[in-house]
Amino acid sequence: MAALVVKKNNMRNFSGRSGQVMSPGTMFFCYAGLFLMTIIVLYPILWLAFAALKTQHELTFNTWGFPKVPQFSNFVKAWTRSKMGYFMTNSIVVSALTVVFTNLACIPLAFVLSRFQFRFKRLLYFVIISGMMIPINSAIIPLYILANNLKMMNSLSALALIYGAFRIPISVFILEGFMSTIPRELEECAHIDGCSIFRIFWNIAIPLSRDTIATVSILSVLNAWNELMVAMLLLSKQTSKTLPIGLMGFISEYVSEYTQLCAGILIAIIPNIVFYIFAQEKIQKGITAGAIKG
Repeated sequence: MAALVVKKNNMRNFSGRSGQVMSPGTMFFCYAGLFLMTIIVLYPILWLAFAALKTQHELTFNTWGFPKVPQFSNFVKAWTRSKMGYFMTNSIVVSALTVVFTNLACIPLAFVLSRFQFRFKRLLYFVIISGMMIPINSAIIPLYILANNLKMMNSLSALALIYGAFRIPISVFILEGFMSTIPRELEECAHIDGCSIFRIFWNIAIPLSRDTIATVSILSVLNAWNELMVAMLLLSKQTSKTLPIGLMGFISEYVSEYTQLCAGILIAIIPNIVFYIFAQEKIQKGITAGAIKG
């Protein structure tokens, strides 16, 4: 009897989230796969850190090894010589404006598509989400011509508007999926209490969708922070460049400061990593919120 109890306790220790019992062999392969994926993800970051702590000569002849004498001065030089603080401020402005433009366009649109019935509704929805198949880099030439004709070059707000426009399809897809799951009984009760459509939208739909809205905002920030091609095309003035463009200043026609470039990249990705660590729970909740309907 005691042996059966011990066996049950051991099997319970290997049970997964779904309640199914996992054998020791399955557990071994799961942990081995996770360990392998951890190495694959962390190795480039570790190499980047080692390269940032080397001299230019050491990086050339000892590319894959550990730094003999860590050169922490590379981080100071990368921050001061390239004006990374100024470029980072521009990236923060662009990211914030992108979030504002994306939410202003997508939240009301998703609410209308999820709560109202009208002619050609499904057609409009599929036309909007079909934009997910169009990458922003494929529209570089039309965007340049449009921005040049409308005098939008070297404008951070114009760049954020473009980023926000390309975030509309995926944002509407996520928001509409969740708003469709909001019980219509809440809407009917609000109508009985005399609430207008705007009050239902503002006092019911938005508060209930806060996790999904946070997810859309976080993904918009990450996208705007990392984007390079469109920003490089539209921003030519030194005072309007964002962080990805500023990092390219370490490589020129005559001088290439690869160690300082690695240090600058490491500084640039730290806000991304920290931001995602604190926001990952919101992203998971927002993406899975509308997965089950009914």
